[in-house]
Amino acid sequence: MTKPYNGQKPTFEEFITPIGLFCHMFHDKPQLKFIDEAGKIPDIDKDGLQIAEFKVTLAWPKTDPSIVPLAELAKKVRDTAWPEAAQPGAFFALQPFFRDGDNPEHNTKRKEYLLGKYYLNFKQKATASRDPHNPSVIHYSGAPGLIGPLKENIMPTDVYPGCTGRVSGIMFATEYMGKHFISTRLNNIQLFESPTTNPALERI
Repeated sequence: MTKPYNGQKPTFEEFITPIGLFCHMFHDKPQLKFIDEAGKIPDIDKDGLQIAEFKVTLAWPKTDPSIVPLAELAKKVRDTAWPEAAQPGAFFALQPFFRDGDNPEHNTKRKEYLLGKYYLNFKQKATASRDPHNPSVIHYSGAPGLIGPLKENIMPTDVYPGCTGRVSGIMFATEYMGKHFISTRLNNIQLFESPTTNPALERI
């Protein structure tokens, strides 16, 4: 049986999330990756460039019914990739799709704005290149698209942690170190409200 992952073109589902709270954002300047947790050993690609990724974290109250379709889509992706997982009595270890803000393993620093919420990280690999005029300078491209509430173009500074909005992307199954995951890839970001338009919101 051909698997829809492990180096082959993955079977994926497109999605648009419900409106949630933006918590962490690396949507303009990507987050650099490191091999060690202390952040002292850069993760370098085959061309000697540090790997980086654009990243957005969205959170929703656990009681929010709008996240149900997203969870159902994750189940669909799971059943397509691993049909054996849906069999009665099957032993199948799938990593949690939603991260739990009340779980110390998922919210290691006990961030208050994640308590009582489920959250997801959406990532997109940045394309690294050297400046032709100064090879010591690395440029990163491939940032997600940004639009406003009325689908108008907005600036990266218009959206930040504490705003509400949604993202679009693709969802696919993957395996790593013997573990099974439902992963997401970030495409675009849409702003809904910010603390400047809705004072009830707070900048995180």
